[in-house]
Amino acid sequence: MSSLPLRSELFVLDTPPRHGLPGLKMTAKRYSTPFSDPQGLTLLFAHGIGAHKEHWEPMLRYLFLHQKLEQPHSRVREAWCFDWLNHGDAAVINKVALERRPPGDISVGDWAAAIASFVRSPYVRGHRLVGFGHSAGASAIMLSTRAFPLRNQPFVALFLVEPSMLTRDLWMSHLLQIETVMRKSMSAALHRRRVFDTREEAASYLRERMPWKGYHPDVFDVFTQHGLHSVAVHNGSEEETKVTLKCDMHHEALAYQDTESHVEAIDQYTRLCRAVPVHIVFGSIHDYVPSYFQDCMTDISQGRSPASMIRVLGAGHNIVQQTPEALASVITVGLNLITRDSTSHLLHRL
Repeated sequence: MSSLPLRSELFVLDTPPRHGLPGLKMTAKRYSTPFSDPQGLTLLFAHGIGAHKEHWEPMLRYLFLHQKLEQPHSRVREAWCFDWLNHGDAAVINKVALERRPPGDISVGDWAAAIASFVRSPYVRGHRLVGFGHSAGASAIMLSTRAFPLRNQPFVALFLVEPSMLTRDLWMSHLLQIETVMRKSMSAALHRRRVFDTREEAASYLRERMPWKGYHPDVFDVFTQHGLHSVAVHNGSEEETKVTLKCDMHHEALAYQDTESHVEAIDQYTRLCRAVPVHIVFGSIHDYVPSYFQDCMTDISQGRSPASMIRVLGAGHNIVQQTPEALASVITVGLNLITRDSTSHLLHRL
């Protein structure tokens, strides 16, 4: 891992009411370094299903380091990483509220509304924002842009890493294959062991199983530090302390069924890519997202024209977890394409 020290601050953010229910809490971390530049970019990150905000940390260390020597407007001012409202620390804080709702009730769209609320907040007022999302997080970042007029977007660029967006027609055309993959993912989440005596036992067990087996060691260390927590378990009349994953298995499993959000996200991407530079990053290995997802994102005949599209060699769907340094290098190229005057750049594309 890069030896770069990252400063981090934890925030618990209010989110707007949704569907007649009170808003849940969204947890976030703000990262900076001793050489963070106030003229630089503020980066916002959304993770994929089963992950949590800290998964981005190893990549961020490299990214801050890469941008350190660039022009001031291309450097990183700060980075914010968000938990989905039923993942990571948010799952722990929202536990009681989530138990009152059916599993799967917190959609990608709900998370997008929470991110949009943050974008409007004083925390990033006047900042030059760049949005990043991995897998389902890519749809969340994209759907957050619907809260703003197309010609007055708060983002100067977006990066979609292994997005799981697809048009409704293509979804229906490949329904059998997609549902097969979805069922396998749901079954894996529901049937894996969840409770352990110690954090070390949990790490030993999960390290030998997918997806953790394919994690870069730095990302796996981050996962064991931040993806697990202690819970009280009753054994007869006695109470024991055990270790489990922060994200409840039912919430993780049912997140895969939120297909509508990904269909809505591709529609928004089709509109947005004419107004804001959108960079697409795929892995070279099609181990989860089939090639027709990738073809859909770059179908110029349908108006989907990304600012750039690049494949990371040797990486599969879990690029963030597998190849953090290579991902940072790819992102650096895109960040350096952002001009000093982001407003003029946006208007130039309209």
